Amino acid sequence: MRVNVRFLCVDVPVGLGNGDILIEEGASIEDALRHCIEKYAVEMPLAELLKSLFLVNSKPARPENTLNEGDELVIVRPLLGG
Repeated sequence: MRVNVRFLCVDVPVGLGNGDILIEEGASIEDALRHCIEKYAVEMPLAELLKSLFLVNSKPARPENTLNEGDELVIVRPLLGG
């Protein structure tokens, strides 16, 4: 199935881009993140991305939530500093 992924982050490695991905039917947000890490061969640990805020079709979601064909997944990373 096709899912559109958008990263709204400042610390995501170069190459981990926005766009459509193809994942298996019934995949979770965590599965989609794993796919992105593998597809773009980035070294950011999955555990770091899982600390993000997730929106699916503009609604808050959790990493274990299942995605559907045509969903838009937005990943918002927390900003640190002070």
